[in-house]
Amino acid sequence: MIRYAAIGDSLTAGVGDLFGGGFVPKYGRYIQEAIQQPVTYDKIGFPGARSAYILTVIRSDNKVRDILQHADIITLTVGGNDLVDAAKAFAVQQNDEPFRQALVNCKHNFAGILSTIRQLKSGRNPYLIRAVDLYNPSPSLPESDYWVKRFNQHLESFEDGNMKVANIFNSFKGRERALLWIDHLHPNARGYQVIAEALHDQGYTPFSL
Repeated sequence: MIRYAAIGDSLTAGVGDLFGGGFVPKYGRYIQEAIQQPVTYDKIGFPGARSAYILTVIRSDNKVRDILQHADIITLTVGGNDLVDAAKAFAVQQNDEPFRQALVNCKHNFAGILSTIRQLKSGRNPYLIRAVDLYNPSPSLPESDYWVKRFNQHLESFEDGNMKVANIFNSFKGRERALLWIDHLHPNARGYQVIAEALHDQGYTPFSL
């Protein structure tokens, strides 16, 4: 039995995929096919959550901590709302400071999230962490592309033996109309399928044969 825990913002919650549940059940099926074991999953998604909130939950919610402690595979979607807030502030202030501050905050909080998960997993069996990078829902705003790429580069700097980043930025680039929901912010069913495939592409070592 493989235990899969997904924690994060509205992407983890599956907002925009009304009947399919987002990428979590889709990725769960990929896990089952690849590892040839039954998969159970816990979906802990907080629409609108910023990185600081997710860090607080992981540090203080005992139920969430127990789920993560016993999970074999963990996915993270963090940072999108921080950058959305920064984009709104940029539109008012017309300077890069909101983006710069969001980047600093996200890096600090993501480091805390990973550190806390690793403390919970200390001495446990092998496990995988998969983070999902950010796509740009506002490609018409030139500054947003730059800062989303900067965020994704920071995310990739955390990669190591058991933590990898699923790249969806390039998959969504130029395909926003096809992959985003009617709110032009969250993925639709096709978009979430792209996310599940990107996670799947990162492999399952040491679980897979």
